[in-house]
Amino acid sequence: MKKRSFYDRAYAGTVFYPTLAWNMMLGRVFKVRNWWDFIDDNVIVGARPFTRDVEALAALGVRAVVNTCEEYGGPVEEYGRYGIVQLHIPTVDFTHPTIDSVRQGVDFVQEHASQGEVVYIHCKAGRARSATVAICWLIQHRGLTAADAQALLLSKRPHINPRLTERAVVNEFIAGLSEDETA
Repeated sequence: MKKRSFYDRAYAGTVFYPTLAWNMMLGRVFKVRNWWDFIDDNVIVGARPFTRDVEALAALGVRAVVNTCEEYGGPVEEYGRYGIVQLHIPTVDFTHPTIDSVRQGVDFVQEHASQGEVVYIHCKAGRARSATVAICWLIQHRGLTAADAQALLLSKRPHINPRLTERAVVNEFIAGLSEDETA
């Protein structure tokens, strides 16, 4: 597992509150972005959930959460009240999850989706770290190509990172799937 540099962490820490405030302005105040969006019947990609969001997520059928935020452990106590389980795969903001974290996240999503449950995958803004897990899940378990998975994500959540397919970890994940098929 690659350890993130001091500089990655310092930058992420420095811009955390300003970027969180920006996300809140766009999503909660001006409402030009949704805080979360269904990507599939079983998967929602979104921004950092606050304690007050958990009841609404539970009402949408969320029974599991993938939290990709290193900087935020999530409203775990509130999740417990609603019977929601969380997988926390801490990832420094403005970086991508490790390949091991992506695989763990994809397996967790599929474990719950295969039971008909809804899974909420989030990072701070629901644009990159969370979308990285989501695109890999769509590729492996919905049989989409990387380009089709990217297009689906953009059609459902237009402000996600439009270059997920260029991320080294996404390409490593896809290569691993190809190796599994030939083995």
